[in-house]
Amino acid sequence: MAVVTISRQFGAGGWTLGERLSKKFGFHLVDKAVIDEIARREKMTPGWLNAIEKEASSKILDVLSKFVSSGIFYKAPGGQEDQEFQRKKYVDFLDRVMKPMAEKGGYVIVGRGAQFVLRRHPSVIHVMLVGEFEKRVDFLIDHYKLSRSDAENMVREREKQRAALATNVFDSDIDDPSLYDIVLNTCKISFEWAVEAVSSLLELQIRQEEGGDIVRIQS
Repeated sequence: MAVVTISRQFGAGGWTLGERLSKKFGFHLVDKAVIDEIARREKMTPGWLNAIEKEASSKILDVLSKFVSSGIFYKAPGGQEDQEFQRKKYVDFLDRVMKPMAEKGGYVIVGRGAQFVLRRHPSVIHVMLVGEFEKRVDFLIDHYKLSRSDAENMVREREKQRAALATNVFDSDIDDPSLYDIVLNTCKISFEWAVEAVSSLLELQIRQEEGGDIVRIQS
């Protein structure tokens, strides 16, 4: 069974699409809350994952070191060596969480660098959602009741953070088209259409893996 990762420009509706896909196929939805809960079960200090995503910058790994749990991670020597140590621990954690999901199948993973962690896994479909700036701002205003000023600032800041996270932690370009199997502009198509587009890709993958006629996945 396949796994779908959803990456998105902020405000393009990644969680909304993930929820609809998970309901249609009966897949488990893995989002920020689920990953944070797994981190807590591993007795990691609450907030250490969020420290990376919220403070994505050239000093991101220095910030992370303040949040690591002494029982799980120890502080390595300072400077570049410490930064590399913290980066590796973060990536190792995501590997331990996501790769078993990819082997088992039946998951929709929203964000958290899943397109990088599972980049070379043959059973994973990588989806990227994009959209015009103003329409993404409107989406946030409509769905989260933000003021226009707050929504605009949030989109700009989150876009900077996700680009820095990709560069500093995964040594990748977040906008590299080769990372994704399909790119959808949710400002130009409905979420219903987006679900059908991803469904078609899932059906094609099953056909390629099993051979024979295309398999229609029932909702």
